[in-house]
Amino acid sequence: MIKEKKKPKLKKSFAAIAMEYLKTIAISFSAALIFTLLLSFHARSEMIKNIYMNAEEQQKIDEKIARQLVTQSDLTKDLKTKKYSICIQVGNLYETIQDYKNAEFAYRLAIQKAKPGVYAPYYKLACVLISQERFNDAELVLKSVKDIQNKKLIKFKTRAYIVMGDKYYSIGKFLSAAKSYEKARFYYDKFAKKDPVIDKEIDIRIINAYKETADIMVKNGYNSDAVSFLKKAEKYAPNDLLIKYKLAIIYSDLDPIKSIEYFEPLLEEIPQKIDYGAFGKALMKAANIADLEGNPTQAKYYRYKIHSVDLFINQKVIYPNDIEIILDSFIIRKPFFKYSLKAKYRFRNVSNGDIIKMSADFNLRQNDKVLETITKPAANKNAPLLSNGGETGEIEVNFGKNIFTKRELEQYVIDIYVYKDEKYKTLAGTMKVPLKSFYSSK
Repeated sequence: MIKEKKKPKLKKSFAAIAMEYLKTIAISFSAALIFTLLLSFHARSEMIKNIYMNAEEQQKIDEKIARQLVTQSDLTKDLKTKKYSICIQVGNLYETIQDYKNAEFAYRLAIQKAKPGVYAPYYKLACVLISQERFNDAELVLKSVKDIQNKKLIKFKTRAYIVMGDKYYSIGKFLSAAKSYEKARFYYDKFAKKDPVIDKEIDIRIINAYKETADIMVKNGYNSDAVSFLKKAEKYAPNDLLIKYKLAIIYSDLDPIKSIEYFEPLLEEIPQKIDYGAFGKALMKAANIADLEGNPTQAKYYRYKIHSVDLFINQKVIYPNDIEIILDSFIIRKPFFKYSLKAKYRFRNVSNGDIIKMSADFNLRQNDKVLETITKPAANKNAPLLSNGGETGEIEVNFGKNIFTKRELEQYVIDIYVYKDEKYKTLAGTMKVPLKSFYSSK
């Protein structure tokens, strides 16, 4: 019997051994990198949390220490004989525990002892008076310092008037707030070099204060005054569409032709946010005025405009109240190192008109940053969304964003935009990301 010879085992080549070695190193390196990234994300999250916690804790500690110091002895005793720095420190302690009477006493002494060109005690005293809503007294303190071209003085008065404006705004005195912010702007404009962030913040404050003032005027029937304040806001924000819209609405009663001038560009920019009842009323009034003035061509143009606007709305625009969003299920899975998000939605048409064409954008957002957008068709001519209760089929949305922790998951929201025309998207709803999977029963 002939025995078969065993085949000799082939030895691995050096290249094969080296390749396996490199593969092992690569796998180990990848695993280490992933683990390091996870730790860094966690550390970053904890660091941000600790910064806020430390600030709050520090404030509590400062207040506790200040309260202990002022209860142990009367710090105002013999304060008149103390030097400037002691007066400032004592004022700070009393201000920390909101004992404004003694803080004011200390800061007034500090003003008496301050060297020329030192404005800190004036600012501190003004803030204490503003905190008590003693605005006239604060104004007297600010006016007691003569205006000169001095960087420290300009900074002091700018900051003080911003603080005063913020206090006025917080208690609903918006016109007074606007005037204070205007004074802050006056002084800030004296700086040769400006910080664009501060520059913008002052303008935003002025704009918001005038808009709030205008809203109050409208509620009380003073439409002409409202126009005046909105015009002041418009000076600082000539491209602000909300200001233009407010003016268009008010002018629809006061001056329909002026109203149309404001409405028409808004038709191209934000048609889904416009009250077309007011626009139509302005157009009809303008047509009647043109008839009375013996201008039938202009009257015909305004009436034709009413028809063309209606046609535009039907073809291009979805209003926020036209659509209801139904979330049927939300599934959260973590197969490896990340959460995956899957959702199923339906849309219901609660308007009086059929929607022949509609798409939807699902934006996963963290604060003001959009992380991912998924676009889905929702209705077409073969499957229209019928009026008064018509619903779409289920629309499945699978987000691909890598999410590593539950805490991170809590920071996300989903904005849902619907539209007939991509240029005119309407925010139909915003919802927080659910932290648990669920399936709703239809």
